Amino acid sequence: MTELNQIKTDSVVRTQLVPLSDMQMVLPNTCIAEVIPYQQPEPVDNLPDWLLGMINWRGVVIPVISFEAVNGLEFHSDPKQNRIAVLNGIGGNTDLPFYGLVVQGIPRLLTLDRSSISAISKPDTKLPMSLEQTQIGEETAVIPDQDKIEKMLKKQGIKVN
Repeated sequence: MTELNQIKTDSVVRTQLVPLSDMQMVLPNTCIAEVIPYQQPEPVDNLPDWLLGMINWRGVVIPVISFEAVNGLEFHSDPKQNRIAVLNGIGGNTDLPFYGLVVQGIPRLLTLDRSSISAISKPDTKLPMSLEQTQIGEETAVIPDQDKIEKMLKKQGIKVN
């Protein structure tokens, strides 16, 4: 069963369309704790390039990643547009209740129902950290595999302090 098939025909899901450097991501509102101004993450030695470093958010030190880089794509950063979306961890891991994702601008609120979103059966680019690539009206967006991303962070030994 795909992620889209989990949306019931008569249900409405409040989401946010999140701009990335070369794509958009769609997430339920409940996944995003806050979108904050960009701050340069403190680098951590011996970690992959997709893990940009750690930041202090509300007195908690959280990891910040690039969704593009974790999918093997080039990460284009625009310091004037960068923000960090602080995501709620969904895996139930108490060591990783939050993590940050670099975004390019301010997410846009959307209300979606089953008829307003459809899966792209053969996307141009395969994204290993996505559940699905979608068409929302005239726009395309990716649904990230947050569980897989969180498992990768855990595998790197990342813990929120």
